[in-house]
Amino acid sequence: MTTEVRAAGGVVRRRLDGHVLTVLVHRPRYDDWTFPKGKLLDGESFEEAALREVLEETGLECRIDDELPPLRYLDQDGRPKVVRYWSMDAHGGDLGPTDEVDEARWVTLDEARRMLSYDRDRELLDVLNANGAPAYLIRHAKAGDRATWTGDDLSRPLSKTGHRQAKALVKELASRPVKRIVSSPAVRCVDTVGPLADQRGLPIEPRDELLEGASLSGLLGLLDELRSTATVLSGHGDLIPATVEHLEAQGMIIGPDRGWKKASVWVLEREAGLIVRATYLPPSPD
Repeated sequence: MTTEVRAAGGVVRRRLDGHVLTVLVHRPRYDDWTFPKGKLLDGESFEEAALREVLEETGLECRIDDELPPLRYLDQDGRPKVVRYWSMDAHGGDLGPTDEVDEARWVTLDEARRMLSYDRDRELLDVLNANGAPAYLIRHAKAGDRATWTGDDLSRPLSKTGHRQAKALVKELASRPVKRIVSSPAVRCVDTVGPLADQRGLPIEPRDELLEGASLSGLLGLLDELRSTATVLSGHGDLIPATVEHLEAQGMIIGPDRGWKKASVWVLEREAGLIVRATYLPPSPD
């Protein structure tokens, strides 16, 4: 029985000007354009091999993100071969030709599709692009005065203006895809998306990551978890600015307007699993 050839590689990503770029390498031995990859060394795990091969072929030090579907095919000698890939983000090094390849380039996803030599590599791009659903970060609508409310703050309700703002969100998001609605357990956040949930026939899923005072890392993790599903997230005035500013520092492009008013919406757009663009939608006039 022929032993299966085992290899690993990476689809490296970065944000630039509101889009995602990825790295392709040219191998003169085969005269092809492909993603960086190579065979496992003795005693090496697939993950270790993937990081090593990307470094050796591109000069980039990377962090592993999600595993992509493995590719299986026959190599040039007719042996069965499996290649496991991970999406990766570069955090060091300089892109350039190495001993392994004679050219390495950052290219857009559309350019990558045209340049890749193999349909099986284009399938990896399709998987990445499936993680491109938008997210809508909503600051809860106007609620009763915190200073005069005597009950548990989580139960503080919307004001009359807040209820009008909540109803206005249905029209604001009417043309946009929404598949899930998640919310801080606070009543004012749940009620902000209540009319939208009723109109779309969707449940409201409480998530503690959206609570006031929750960690930024928790909300970023939630956004990552939801990247393949168009989702509304209803939260508070502390985490939403922190999230937008963090993503901007990571390379996300923001439209001409910005703000944090109650009942406002931040539309976050993704490419290849990364949030690359954001648009601010102010609340409807009272």
